[in-house]
Amino acid sequence: MGARCDVAVVGAGPAGCAAAIALKRLGVASVLLLEAGDGARPRFGESLPPDIRLILAQLGLAEAFAALGFDPCVGAASSWGEDGLGYNDFLFNPHGLGWHIDRARFDAFLRDAALAAGAALRFDTVFDSVVMTGDAARLRVRGERGDETITAGFVLDATGRAARVARALGAERIESDRLVCAAALIRIDPDGLLGQRSLLEAVDYGWWYAARLSPDEAIVVVSTDADLLRARRLHRPDAWYGHLAATRHVAAALGTAAPPSQLMVRQARSSRLSRAADQRWRAIGDAASVYDPIMAQGVTKAMIEGLAAARDIVRHMPDAEEGLDARFADYLSLRDYFYGQEGRWPDAPFWARRRRPQPAVRTLWEVSA
Repeated sequence: MGARCDVAVVGAGPAGCAAAIALKRLGVASVLLLEAGDGARPRFGESLPPDIRLILAQLGLAEAFAALGFDPCVGAASSWGEDGLGYNDFLFNPHGLGWHIDRARFDAFLRDAALAAGAALRFDTVFDSVVMTGDAARLRVRGERGDETITAGFVLDATGRAARVARALGAERIESDRLVCAAALIRIDPDGLLGQRSLLEAVDYGWWYAARLSPDEAIVVVSTDADLLRARRLHRPDAWYGHLAATRHVAAALGTAAPPSQLMVRQARSSRLSRAADQRWRAIGDAASVYDPIMAQGVTKAMIEGLAAARDIVRHMPDAEEGLDARFADYLSLRDYFYGQEGRWPDAPFWARRRRPQPAVRTLWEVSA
């Protein structure tokens, strides 16, 4: 017969877990989280802004999160639009400081919280297809139990930019750039110059980001366009490290860091779905829309959308997506304004493209950069 549940959440990242926790706190009887992997996929470390406290508090997780002991983030330093560094500190933020987090630990914390709230979780369960009927959604999945049909009153697509449920229902991804990121974990001197601030440095082919995750380890990321990544061989550790060594501020802050043995290369294209909800399904987080990492909103946005979706489901407004286009348009305006503040390389392809944004296009579903 297969399982039955009130809400099936496909994807157990921050968006899916936030939705599952919120649904249980709002009294939904049965919530099933389906995760295609085993929870061990490498993730970028990153910084969370101070206002994440508000979301964690609404989910009842503020104290438990604080107990994890992630290093504080006191703000950001950036070389953007000028050669020197400017500072944006959290010292006077009403919500306090931010954090530098280990994403693997953070995601595991959210999954554990979803289980503690009463949601069920299945790892290694791959979504295959879905059929919508008048009163339910029937999901075909593959996992340890073999092929199975799960019947749910509602489905949340939290599968990231792959948007597997939405795609199966005919939605398309509309993309507006070709940004990719190549990241590495770097061993650093605990007494080095990279302190508790995130560090951002623009270069002619994109921008670099660095943040300390622990006393002797930092996440370092270069963001550029896919063609520029290939042309400069930034997907290869030796070339990536050579470009890093040529930076002014990031290289100085890292000191005599050793070259990485491997890189994580991920798409970071700004995009949204052509359709993100209907009466019995809704996409949340990166499945619905993806923001440029320069905005530093990935986890926060995902959890906000998971929380909002849970509330709408309980209020019987599950397809309330009328604000998606407006929110994405606002985001694009803010992104373009931010990139427009950097004018040192007006003829460099990366920056010229962002002064003259290309029209949004519906694209094929690509896996590689």
